[in-house]
Amino acid sequence: MSLLNNFIQVGKIGRPKGTKGLLRLNCFLNDNRDINKFQKFYLEDETIINVKLVSFDKKSPLVTINDITDRTQVEGYVNKYIYLQKEKLSPTEENEFYFHDLEGLEVVDQQNEIVGKVASVVNFGAGDLLEIYFIKSSKKEFFRFTETNFPKVDIKEKRITIKS
Repeated sequence: MSLLNNFIQVGKIGRPKGTKGLLRLNCFLNDNRDINKFQKFYLEDETIINVKLVSFDKKSPLVTINDITDRTQVEGYVNKYIYLQKEKLSPTEENEFYFHDLEGLEVVDQQNEIVGKVASVVNFGAGDLLEIYFIKSSKKEFFRFTETNFPKVDIKEKRITIKS
């Protein structure tokens, strides 16, 4: 099983908090509370774990793993990434995309010429940005992911149109 093809990274387990087995979670889902919509999560080595959101503190959501209530036992999970099976994610609405669906798309201009590729999708807090690798210049540039900048997104054809 290849984690890259069938799975999506949805979080990174952080430091323990207190002595009762609570761990901080850096959650990559749209809403931290969505963690509890899923039963099974996977580690990189394909181990299945149960992650439960139990509370929040000022810094992050706090979770339990496999109902473990002992700090020493949960320390082995620190800094591990957690994954979900892609098919478990809800289908997207119209004009809504998962980051992993956009990464790797060919970027075409309005004359349908391939000008580059989506290298990554990031969000630093002020909206989604697409990092585009341009073939001609061999450079990467960031663009706000808006309908004005990218009027056509075709996931099936693996293409995204950039406004020139």
